[in-house]
Amino acid sequence: MAKPTIVLIGGASGVGTSTIAREVARRLDITHLIETDHLREVLRGAIDEEYAPTLHMSSYNAYRALRIPSHMIPEEFEDRVIAGFLDHASMVKPAIDMVIKRAVEDASDLVIEGVHIVPGLISPDDYPYADVHMVILYADEDEHRERFVKRAMEKGRGGRHLEYFRQIRVIHDFLIEAAEEHGIPVIKNDEIERTVQEVMAVVRKVTRLIRSVHPIEDSIKEARILREHNCRMMDVGFPIPGKRDVLKVTFHRDPVDEWREILDREESRDYFEHLHSASNDVHYHRVTAPDEKALKRALEALKEAGIEVEEIEPGSDRD
Repeated sequence: MAKPTIVLIGGASGVGTSTIAREVARRLDITHLIETDHLREVLRGAIDEEYAPTLHMSSYNAYRALRIPSHMIPEEFEDRVIAGFLDHASMVKPAIDMVIKRAVEDASDLVIEGVHIVPGLISPDDYPYADVHMVILYADEDEHRERFVKRAMEKGRGGRHLEYFRQIRVIHDFLIEAAEEHGIPVIKNDEIERTVQEVMAVVRKVTRLIRSVHPIEDSIKEARILREHNCRMMDVGFPIPGKRDVLKVTFHRDPVDEWREILDREESRDYFEHLHSASNDVHYHRVTAPDEKALKRALEALKEAGIEVEEIEPGSDRD
């Protein structure tokens, strides 16, 4: 019997987890979609504030209700925010566990979204009886703030989020770091269709190894073309003559952003220039796609852009 599919979509308040989750559920034909905020509300009704003060706060201001000795409270503001957030999120995790357990018992596919999907606190490995896929969404700071401004203007709400925007960004960055530490895909949500397709690529696991040849200056262009065709560059590996293993670097966030940061820093740029030189500009990428057609279109677009690329067959020396 096939395991039920469970898709966990996390991210800080305002990055768009609800919008993406609804569309992913629709395209996967999953009828059960749960927001962790709803689970939190149920728990608030069952657990009195006296016993769980952080649960009765929002994720971004739970630090104000931490009930621990003063000498144990972190001195740094960011650390206090994270301590409160984790205490808050840990209260919701048992409900998430039970919802997944029930979905498995009913053989039902499920999408769960919300800020309480925290890498490390929750792991796909916790649910071996289900086919679990987990992603964290992120957004650039200016765009993130603008979403709250737009929400406040159009719907009359969002002002409170703007008041606590600094705290929300602390949680935003913490979730990215936690995802990177635990090997959870981090997806930039700057365009709904592309974000949905990247999540679909994670769920469907259409993954291929490609061999690419181009100078370091074309690295951002290559990553951008893949992203424009809803594919994701997972890593880059350089075959260095005389070395048995391929030197590999894994991308945790949007590869376009990561390549830009690499090339903007002198030290990292020098390192990758050395790798390109040593490998004669030959390198390998694992690429994920939402389907075979998207991958084929992406490879064709790379060739049209002047990038030499070929798919490596399974079982080859570099597979």
